[in-house]
Amino acid sequence: MEQRESIVESRSFDHVPEQERHGTVRTQVQFWFMVNATLITLFTGAVGPAMGLGLTWTLLAVVVGSVFGTLFQAFHGAQGPHMGLPQMIQSRVQFGSRGAVLPLAAVTIVQLGFAIFLIQTASSSLAAITVDQTTTFDVVIGAAAVVLAVVGYRLLLRVEKVASFVTLANLALLTVAALVVLPIGSLLGNSAFVPVAFLAQFGAAAMYQIAIAPMVSDYTRYLPFKTSGRAVSAAVFGGTLLSAVWLEALGAALALASPQGADLIAAIRDMGDKFGFGLGTASMAVAVVSCLITCSLSFYSGSVSLLSAFEAFRPLKSSGAVRAITLAGAGVVVIAATLFLPADFLPAFNAFLSILGYFLIPWTAVNLTDYYVVRRGVYSISDIMRSDGGIYGRWGVPGMISYALGFLAMIPFFSTSIYTGPVAAALGGADISFAVGLAVASGSYLLFMRRRDFTEEFDAVRAAPLNTLDEPPLPASAPTQPMEGNLSA
Repeated sequence: MEQRESIVESRSFDHVPEQERHGTVRTQVQFWFMVNATLITLFTGAVGPAMGLGLTWTLLAVVVGSVFGTLFQAFHGAQGPHMGLPQMIQSRVQFGSRGAVLPLAAVTIVQLGFAIFLIQTASSSLAAITVDQTTTFDVVIGAAAVVLAVVGYRLLLRVEKVASFVTLANLALLTVAALVVLPIGSLLGNSAFVPVAFLAQFGAAAMYQIAIAPMVSDYTRYLPFKTSGRAVSAAVFGGTLLSAVWLEALGAALALASPQGADLIAAIRDMGDKFGFGLGTASMAVAVVSCLITCSLSFYSGSVSLLSAFEAFRPLKSSGAVRAITLAGAGVVVIAATLFLPADFLPAFNAFLSILGYFLIPWTAVNLTDYYVVRRGVYSISDIMRSDGGIYGRWGVPGMISYALGFLAMIPFFSTSIYTGPVAAALGGADISFAVGLAVASGSYLLFMRRRDFTEEFDAVRAAPLNTLDEPPLPASAPTQPMEGNLSA
């Protein structure tokens, strides 16, 4: 029994104490590089070209959009070592223990949705070099991802560390192949600029990065408390940005060099085969492994969010068994969903990216505004972990209203295959809802919290058995008002 507990992680939605912390900032760079180092990222770079955007403008939109979106996940990264909590349960501060169920449910769906697409991509990659048994591959790959997630963070960290070197080498060779095989010169000479396509590519790149934000602290929480918040943010930013921009650039070039609507997985395999040295086959094999690992991360974070939501209504003790049961149930649902996914899933993926952003944008705005501007990281971990919310209550009205206002303000700017808002229609289909949602949700939350007196709350934080000021010990000059204090995280 002791041996099993040393292998299988027991933590899920709960706090990681300092004695269990481990890892370095350098390993986080490798970890987050691998999160985006999957062939599914190629599809994000194909959004602009599918709408007539030239390669030069597509690359610019990819870089600018990725930088914009990665900033949010990077800022969330610093919260992990400081609080020792997974990302989404931290939302109880702003939304209340039960009010946080809405963003928790949205994130659960997002993470499990990503798992569906990752399994499908891995199956397609495997079928490209073996036999077309995608149904069997879906089941096997999904089950393997669940097993990895059950064992937990330590195994995932070790596997990603090794896989990052292999993936980096594979991407370098694919880049050389692209320069040799594809008509890069003529593609770069294509300067076609379509404003709507540029905004669509920018939005897709940004949303793809923002989609990772709800899972960042799930993994950075294992770093020691004294780890520099700036260093963690830089590691998350650099790791995910590099792989995202790299693969999206390849996706853009392949999309423009291939016939309209071509399968990008087949295209990258063919490019590798034309280059020689078995690169096409090797790339498909690497793709299977990278998608499998990232899928396990999606399962892991999805289960943590689901348990966090459930625990707000019924006190639940975190354990490896509870996490394993939750992951097994999620695995069954996700694998079943992959069996009904159409073969051409690129349009579905693009719609998925748009819709998930609508739910995540108001949450990230409220959460980051509270952490960096309002309470400045001064929290009672003990109260966050209480089902009744403790000093934060069951319903965080300011956060919930700000979220709702941000979401409602975005609706006229929505632009999807399902619904296009009147403002988006007037802009030719361009979707700038993310900028509106961020501004309205963040501004509303600041407005609601500007006159709140935090004296009693911060006194309660100091008295809490576990708080963000415990390690190191509470300084005598701890802030008594949120807008006047300084946070050293």
